[in-house]
Amino acid sequence: MKNTLLIRRYAKAFLEYAIENKMTEQGLADLELLTATLQDNRELRSILSQPFLSKTKKETIISRIFEGKISDKTLKFIKLMLDKNRHDIIPFILVPYREFYYEYRNIAEVTITTAVKIDEQIQQKLVWFVKDKINGNVQIINKIDKSIIGGFIINYLDYQYDRSIRNELKKLQGLFDENLYIKGY
Repeated sequence: MKNTLLIRRYAKAFLEYAIENKMTEQGLADLELLTATLQDNRELRSILSQPFLSKTKKETIISRIFEGKISDKTLKFIKLMLDKNRHDIIPFILVPYREFYYEYRNIAEVTITTAVKIDEQIQQKLVWFVKDKINGNVQIINKIDKSIIGGFIINYLDYQYDRSIRNELKKLQGLFDENLYIKGY
């Protein structure tokens, strides 16, 4: 990432702007689309970073691409960023915006990593492990990682509850690495 402090400032400013205009959910959806488009399209990123291209041209390009796909208010904010020559941080404001949005809406993001996809009922049961640490609503993200072999890993903020087979095998390996054999008998 470029400048984390600057990125967080713009994300916070966009959330305040979205709250003021009663469009926080729409703002999140707009940023997700905008970020995905910029990450997938190297040519668009290249055009936006050209110093010889005027700010007006860049704003026109962004307008033509995103008009009708994202809200006019989000488009206005993005144009403001282009006007301030902050085109390079646009793809990075999604993550801090999401964090600020979840905090504003009192939503706790819990990531559950499993070896296979699990249904919603099992996800709700697994959230029980961190329920006492959560205030508010829960947003569950289910990640699939076949390398954990089985079991699950739950992440919430800085808390991690690891009950994966991979972790248990590591613990066993640590026990077997310790040599309990004592010479001399």
